[in-house]
Amino acid sequence: MMPTCIVPTRINPRWRYHCAAGLVLVELLVALAIIGLILSIATLSFSSVYGRSYFRQRASTLVQAFQSAYSAAQQSDRRYAVVLSFSDGVWVLRQFNRLDFEGIPEEEAIIKTGTFNDRFYLDYVYYDDQDDTRFPKDGQMVTEARFYAGHGGWQHGGKVVLRDEDGNPWSILIYRAGKPVELVEGDVAMFLPLEPAQMPF
Repeated sequence: MMPTCIVPTRINPRWRYHCAAGLVLVELLVALAIIGLILSIATLSFSSVYGRSYFRQRASTLVQAFQSAYSAAQQSDRRYAVVLSFSDGVWVLRQFNRLDFEGIPEEEAIIKTGTFNDRFYLDYVYYDDQDDTRFPKDGQMVTEARFYAGHGGWQHGGKVVLRDEDGNPWSILIYRAGKPVELVEGDVAMFLPLEPAQMPF
């Protein structure tokens, strides 16, 4: 049998230190990458939830303004209007007694106001008589839309199409009488009133 010889080997302690340090650094980088990924997902989720909450709050306030105009007009002999301004980016709930809004001082007439912005954007208004602010009949750009409420209900029904910060459409539906104003997700089709000739009675 051939004799074998075992040569003891010695590992330089500095090499062992460098290997351990390199392993710790890699683990630290992986941990930081995972934490960064989790934080980015959480941030996106929070911003999305916050954006939806912001839009819904603004839209609900506008729906309440429409409903307040209708309810107040039903309970009194006063008339109210909700004015949506495309040019100024505001909406106004106000009382009026003339269509030119003269006769009542502004400080008495205006009840509530709100604003539109990139996260709560006024897209267009479609009335139930088929007038559409995107396609004005006289060819001139529409600067505002108005909904008038009196003791007999709304002068016109229609829908107000809004967009959230992601560009998704939402519709506020205003019915001439009976049904309350509602906010619906999407650019929904609305039922138009029948012409007198189409009435079954």
